[in-house]
Amino acid sequence: MRTVVISSRVATQSGYGHHAREVITNFFEKKSNEWDIKLLSMPWGHTPFTYPIPTEWHQRIIPLPLTAQPDIWVQITVPTEFQSVGKCNIGVTAGTEGDICPPEWIDHINKMQITIVPSAFTKQIFEDTAKKHNKTITTKLQVVSEYFDDTTYDNKNVTTNISVIDQQVKESFAFLITGHWLQGNIGEDRKNISGAIHCFFNTFKNKKNQPALILKTSGATYSVVDRMQIEKKIEQIKELFPDNVKLPSIYLLHGDLTNKEMNALYNHSKVKAMISFTKAEGFGRPLLEFSAIGKPIIAPYYSGQADFLKKEFICELPGQLTPIHATAQNDFLIKDAKWFSIDYGYASKMFQDVIKNYKKWNELAKRQKYFVRSNFTKQAISSKYDEIIKLIDGFAESIPTQVSLKLPKLNKIGENKTELKKQNTDTPKLKLPKLSKL
Repeated sequence: MRTVVISSRVATQSGYGHHAREVITNFFEKKSNEWDIKLLSMPWGHTPFTYPIPTEWHQRIIPLPLTAQPDIWVQITVPTEFQSVGKCNIGVTAGTEGDICPPEWIDHINKMQITIVPSAFTKQIFEDTAKKHNKTITTKLQVVSEYFDDTTYDNKNVTTNISVIDQQVKESFAFLITGHWLQGNIGEDRKNISGAIHCFFNTFKNKKNQPALILKTSGATYSVVDRMQIEKKIEQIKELFPDNVKLPSIYLLHGDLTNKEMNALYNHSKVKAMISFTKAEGFGRPLLEFSAIGKPIIAPYYSGQADFLKKEFICELPGQLTPIHATAQNDFLIKDAKWFSIDYGYASKMFQDVIKNYKKWNELAKRQKYFVRSNFTKQAISSKYDEIIKLIDGFAESIPTQVSLKLPKLNKIGENKTELKKQNTDTPKLKLPKLSKL
């Protein structure tokens, strides 16, 4: 039986956490009789360990340092953290959201025999970056899409409710924005939540029948300080308008929601459409989940979401590639890279058209729903995992049983095995985050 160690953000409510759980689930289901699978639960920035992973998984969590070299090492993270630890090494990453990635990332993915990415966009970025810097990609680069849980995200499976919306949102028509609000000036944060809010205000200011905006966001933590920072950002956008202007209502939903609660949010009768002004996504999971509900989506047809959004079924936002602003640059989003900036004037018209012609857009959304439910469920993606596992087994077979290799030193930051065992393994009783009108 081959030893397999999977290092990931498995216990976090993050994009990498969700992706990790999909990989782990498929490996368990397909290879548990042949692989002895162990887990390393790693931190992801300031994101708390709040996801209720199964008891069986807890029992497979091991501490660092490793005491023996695994046959297969799977690392689910950004390429800069990739290490060649196993006899066969598999990297899983969402890549970067710029049109090129840091050139050293090519060297890092080449440490892996196989590198798995969730979208054609991410694969293309790696290939374009390698070409730009005269590098050769030696890893076997494979696209395996993420998927949505069709047992959770469903109109007929709403097992909870978001009562605070009923109690506090007076408007009958609300747009929804969801995602982390990260660094960057107004209009320059990666998901462009600030730009979407400003466009929403500008579109419906002083209008007689104003829609609402429900904003499900945080700065990647759920602390009181984080909430205050989000509220401050919203106030800064409001201050761009004269005091005598009547702005539409925006409601902040700050904190963590379970998958079932997110399904209830998507299905709420007052939530009519999703807005995304994102500049780029490695994949774009919330857009996939929402499209499975069958309501209109206003978003650009660019980057990772282009794999699962049908151009003809969404309210497409045109735009152009622009340099990544200095306030949004980091180790991943580099100075020379570009990302997508939408046409705000067109977006404003789309806001109004979705309200005016809702029946038309809702019908198209149902077609988008049918498309993702046919192609992006766990069952639909299963064959891709079969192909990946076959590749992994092929590489593992070619490696001698006895390998003399000194393990690199791995430093784990965050919770140890004992701390993780203290987590509640049952479905947590989460108190809904406070919803407030700003």
